Amino acid sequence: MNSPLNPRQKQVLTAIVDHYIVKAEPVSSKVLSVNPLLQASSATIRNTMAELEDMGFVEQPHTSAGRTPTDRGYRTYINELMPVDPLTAEDRRSIESEINEAQDEQELMTHTARILGNLTRQLGVAVSPSVEESLFKNISLVPLDQNRVMIVLSVSETVFRTTMVDSGIDTSIYRLESIARRINERMQGKPVSFLNTLLRNPKESSASEEEKKAFSFFDRSISKLFKSQKHDEVQISGTKNIFSRADFEKLEDLESILDLLDSKMALVHFLRQRNEKEGVHVTIGEEHQEGHKLRSVSIVTSAFSLGGAHGIIGVIGPKRMPYSRLISIVDHTAKALNRKDRAETGKQGNNQSESES
Repeated sequence: MNSPLNPRQKQVLTAIVDHYIVKAEPVSSKVLSVNPLLQASSATIRNTMAELEDMGFVEQPHTSAGRTPTDRGYRTYINELMPVDPLTAEDRRSIESEINEAQDEQELMTHTARILGNLTRQLGVAVSPSVEESLFKNISLVPLDQNRVMIVLSVSETVFRTTMVDSGIDTSIYRLESIARRINERMQGKPVSFLNTLLRNPKESSASEEEKKAFSFFDRSISKLFKSQKHDEVQISGTKNIFSRADFEKLEDLESILDLLDSKMALVHFLRQRNEKEGVHVTIGEEHQEGHKLRSVSIVTSAFSLGGAHGIIGVIGPKRMPYSRLISIVDHTAKALNRKDRAETGKQGNNQSESES
C-alpha cells in the first residue's frame, strides 16, 4: 500500500534517509536546504520535517537535534523511494567467482557467506537447503570395518549427507547393495522425507525379515544423520563488521545479535521462517517477530534453489544500512546460486542420458 505522502514530503524523506545512511547523524533542515534536489528554503523544509514526524516517518532523538528515520520511514523509503543501485561488473565477477569455485555444498555456503560479508560490510549468512525437502537421488551403504557402515545420502552432485554408524547387522557388500538397491528403486522421484514412510513401513516393500530389521536400523540412523548435521546448515562471515559499528550503542542491541548467533539452530530456524516467497525481502527493526530483541537490526534475505530444495542467504546489520546496494548484492548472489544449480542439474541429466544410451 502506498504511503499518504505528497511529492515534497517524499523528497524530504528520501533526502533524510540518504543523508542519515551516509553520515550517521540526525539531519537538520539547514543541512537539507543546500540540497539542490529539494529547491526549498530551510523554513519550508523544517515544516515538512515536522509533518513527517507527526505522521511517524521520522523522529527527533533530542530536542535540539535533527531528524532520523523511523522503521516506517525506512519501509516507505525501500518500497517507494529508494533509487536502484546496480552492481558494478567487478562486484558481479566477485560473486560469481566465489560461487563457481565451490566444489561441494559446504564450500558453496562458506564462499557465499564470505562474499556477502565482504561486499556488504555487514554480517553475511548462508543457510543450506533442508535435505528432507529435496528430491531423492541415491543412497549408498559402504562397509568399513567390523559392523561399521558409512551412509551416503545424495540429492545432487553437490548436496549430500554422510554419517558413519555401528550397524550390528550383516554388513557384507552383497547384503548392503541389496538393501541400497531396494531403497533406491522405491525412492526415485520422491522427496527425501518419504524415506521415513518407506523405512518405517517395511511390509509395503515386500522385504525379508532380515531386510526389515535393516530398514528399521537405517531409519534410526538417517534420522540421527539429519539431527547431527543441523548445526552445520548455516555459515556466517563478517562478525567483526557488526561489532565495529557505532550504530549499536546500547549493550542490549549487541546482546540480541549475540544470542541469535550463539545458537546456530535458532538462527537456522529464524532465517527459514523468511523463506516463503521468491525475491529479496527486507525486515526492519520492530517488524521482526522478535522485534523487542532486534529493534536495531535489519535483515535482507533471498531464497535460492539447490538440489531441488530451497536455502536462504542474506545479510544482518543495523537499520542504517545502504539498502539499495545490499538488495542488489543479495539478489545477484541468489540468482548466481540458482544458475549454478541449473547448470549442475543439466549436467547430471546429460550424464544420465549418456549412461542409458
